[in-house]
Amino acid sequence: MVLPFCPSSVSAESSRAALGVGFFQPPSYEARARIAPFVPRSLLFIWYNQETSLAARPHGREAGMGKTKIFISSVSEDGLKPLRRTAFRELESLGHEPLMWEENLGPWPSYLNPVEKCLEAVGESDLYVLFIGTKAGTYDPVSGITVTHSELISALDKGIAALVWADVQVKARFFASVAYRLDAYIDRSVEETGQYPDNGRLLDFLRTCEEADAHVDPYVWLLLYDLRQRGIYVEDLAAAVPIDWKSYFSDLLRRGLLLLPLEPSIMDNSLRLEQAGQSFDLMTALLPQVRLEPPGSWADWLATVSQRLQGRQVKHAYGSWSRETVGHYEACNGASLYRHEGGELRFVACCGQTSAVRAFALDDQSSYVALTYGMGSRAEGVYYKEARQKFFYCVRSGPYVATFHFPAGPSWSNLRYMRYKDSVNNAIIGPNTQMIRLVSLFLGGMRQ
Repeated sequence: MVLPFCPSSVSAESSRAALGVGFFQPPSYEARARIAPFVPRSLLFIWYNQETSLAARPHGREAGMGKTKIFISSVSEDGLKPLRRTAFRELESLGHEPLMWEENLGPWPSYLNPVEKCLEAVGESDLYVLFIGTKAGTYDPVSGITVTHSELISALDKGIAALVWADVQVKARFFASVAYRLDAYIDRSVEETGQYPDNGRLLDFLRTCEEADAHVDPYVWLLLYDLRQRGIYVEDLAAAVPIDWKSYFSDLLRRGLLLLPLEPSIMDNSLRLEQAGQSFDLMTALLPQVRLEPPGSWADWLATVSQRLQGRQVKHAYGSWSRETVGHYEACNGASLYRHEGGELRFVACCGQTSAVRAFALDDQSSYVALTYGMGSRAEGVYYKEARQKFFYCVRSGPYVATFHFPAGPSWSNLRYMRYKDSVNNAIIGPNTQMIRLVSLFLGGMRQ
């Protein structure tokens, strides 16, 4: 089970605020719209209910109380249709608002993209329920995933709680043999090609895998493999065993109570996200026109820069449909600087948790510093080293190469980095573009 955002600390005041006790004033509609991209969904939901529902129902259970939206997802196969209908009716009878294609979502007019509309409905839900049978549904070769898988990814990336059931026989076969065959094939492919196999190659393998039952669509095994890799528990789905929805929602309610506290600091921090664009543009225009003296301490100079390079999440895009968080990296904890002199790259200074190598040969293919220098005068690159569990962001400017060290999150390995390499590069280079541009301008403007 995957649970959404959970604050690390709970205070009595913030708890009372979350429950609607009158001293807390929810932000205005305009303020919410401004900070919506940076605030947890659960917090915005509470603000909305405080402003609308609580004011309209002084006795607590009158009309207008918000219902839990539950998106019911599965492939439209005959064996799952009765289950879907039963789930919809039971959830509705419990006072929730289930969302399902054949009941209250589709069909839409032909000019609307049904996939996009389904993903919008997923994003508006509070809970995502997935039933997995033997059919995979519509596969998109561009994104490399099915529509159903895209819905799951979208829900998880938005922090929406997910409950997953899979056909008990399919699930048993997967965990008994298919999962291990996939592990072995992926490891072998990476060793032979140096690349993580894409879903097209994995599907080709599954079509010839003896352990993968022929009556099960190959992509079903990939979907289960993804759930396994994410550590999401999959419940048994058996025709003769009904789903005890009351027990599941009682457990979700217990856990959800932890999400109620409001912390006004979230809003305060979000409102500070303003860009100083004009000042930055002026500085970058002026710096190339001046010559700078080298700093008295290069180590202090590196520390000043590295302290401002923060950790972030790594997002991976699946075509134009979905994005998900596949890992993270921590704030920069070390940096080093090298300069081209006498036909080699010589150590200048370092700071933080890093060690110094006195020099690198220009043709040293094992050195990230030498590799980056050889790429050109304005080159930059991101590298990963599993032995040190770090990402290295190398930047060249003129004769200098600066390297910034970012501890990798615990989920990273050589295999995972190969799979999401482009996404890692975007996550590290993209958010730091302006800052590194300044660093390059300063280094390029130093007197030789």
